[in-house]
Amino acid sequence: MRAWPPRVITWHRVVALVLGVASGTLPALAGGPAFALMGLAVAAIYYAVATARYRARRRLLASPTPEAMKQRLERHVSYYRRLTPEGRRRFEDDVRIFLAEQTIVGAADARVGEEARLLIAASAAMLSHGLPDWEWPRRRDVVVFPRAFDDRYDHDGARGDVAGQVHQRGPVIFSQEDLLGGFARAGDGHNVGLHEMAHVIDLEDGAGDGVPADLPWSMAGPWVEVVSRRLERLRKKRGSVLRAYAATNEAELFAVAVETFFEQPDRLEKADPTLFGLLRDYFQQDPRRPS
Repeated sequence: MRAWPPRVITWHRVVALVLGVASGTLPALAGGPAFALMGLAVAAIYYAVATARYRARRRLLASPTPEAMKQRLERHVSYYRRLTPEGRRRFEDDVRIFLAEQTIVGAADARVGEEARLLIAASAAMLSHGLPDWEWPRRRDVVVFPRAFDDRYDHDGARGDVAGQVHQRGPVIFSQEDLLGGFARAGDGHNVGLHEMAHVIDLEDGAGDGVPADLPWSMAGPWVEVVSRRLERLRKKRGSVLRAYAATNEAELFAVAVETFFEQPDRLEKADPTLFGLLRDYFQQDPRRPS
């Protein structure tokens, strides 16, 4: 995420100019020069509202990243530890912006620890690290349960088996216990933070079909073909670098593939270089050598 995205800001300036001219010219012709000020007011109000989000980001990032946050990232996020100094700075900025703009709440007033909040933001920052123009949707709240839950969202009785979930138009849901465990066991191919954030990317175009939002047209054909073939292979139990849950459907295959890409990149590249290459090209990064 960019604090001050040039293309977006330029677009809003152009729109403000057009609105200002349109809303000021006709009244000025009809009622005199004083009415031309209406155009200036309209343009100024539009620009102020449209860029408020980005001005808030600039204010946020004007101060240095808190040392406590850096230490937590160093301790819990192996991806962060491998970044270059400049990469770390960008990663920290993305984490801070995510935490400032996203709503993270505990289910049924459960307490969400600072570590869990940080790791949710870190999950998003990992996926978007090579995509500086990607914007995480703010219309989705993040809801955190203390532990895994069942299909009725009960987490107080017998242990549930759902560690995370994303609704088509609703919140992103995490089990705090599983979220922390995923980062504590880095490299095992299981990370619910990455998994659910991958679903958010998949659903951003309105369809949970395993085809991520903003996929370039040049990649669409190869992507669909690879996903179809990998899904068929998994369902026929012919063996795969992806765990069995990926066989559920195209959306789960994408989410599991994203977990494997970030958690076990060497293994994925060796076992399935085609899938690895597609993920590398889409995310514009190589987790084996993050920068």
